[in-house]
Amino acid sequence: LIVAVTMAAIAFSPIIVLPARVTLAKGRARVVAVRAASRPTQGRVAPKTKSTVFSLSVAETKADSKGLGLVALTALTALALPEAASAAVNPVASAFAAYGHYLSLVLVVASLTTEKFLVKPGLTEDDAQKLVIADSVYGVAGVLVLYTGYLRVTEYGKGWEYYAHEPIFWVKMGLFAVMGSSSLFCTTKIVQMAIAKTNGETPALSEKLANRMQKIITGELLAIGSIPLAAALMARGVGYSENMPWQAGAAPVALVSLGLSIKYLKEAFQWSEEVTDEA
Repeated sequence: LIVAVTMAAIAFSPIIVLPARVTLAKGRARVVAVRAASRPTQGRVAPKTKSTVFSLSVAETKADSKGLGLVALTALTALALPEAASAAVNPVASAFAAYGHYLSLVLVVASLTTEKFLVKPGLTEDDAQKLVIADSVYGVAGVLVLYTGYLRVTEYGKGWEYYAHEPIFWVKMGLFAVMGSSSLFCTTKIVQMAIAKTNGETPALSEKLANRMQKIITGELLAIGSIPLAAALMARGVGYSENMPWQAGAAPVALVSLGLSIKYLKEAFQWSEEVTDEA
């Protein structure tokens, strides 16, 4: 409909209509000129009918075209207004959402790196306190990653209809699920040590537990290090398929997240120095 109105506006523009009006004006001018020539002039000079009629015709054409152009412009604006409103995005809000997303990812990496350097056998009370702070920052940053990511998918990005059919998007979500679920083991052990300290006990971190936590943290860093690559491929439409239902991507992510969460929580609560170390 918008295209039809636009074509109508173009069809009535002065550039295209002018030749037709001019031709008509020339025909009328010839008739007036013939009638004027058949009348006695009595010493008077015949008026310049042709140029006068031509000027009036051009003026009428411009006025009509201007009116039609305004009507077409109004119609186009009215028709395009819903699409423009839906497509319009607040640039400031979009910028803050992107900034929050990137900042939270940086905080996740920074907190995991801090944990990797702090986790070691014979953990001191000062290092234990720093470990609690680092893990707290990690948790808050993880929530911010999810929230700002949700805003970017639904409000400020390419839209859910795009991401739902993009397999790399679900790979990215799977990587985040692996990172978040596996962190439950370290978080549980850190909370247990903090509770022990609150009860007046000295938090202990054995070599076996430290090695296990180090392995998990390394896996988390590898997962989050792969997310930027997945995001770059996703943004360029690699693997995009309109025929892919979003359930096909969401189901594996949910299963991975649930399965790993149960696994690492169970391992953390049932941890014993006598059990065989797991890979």
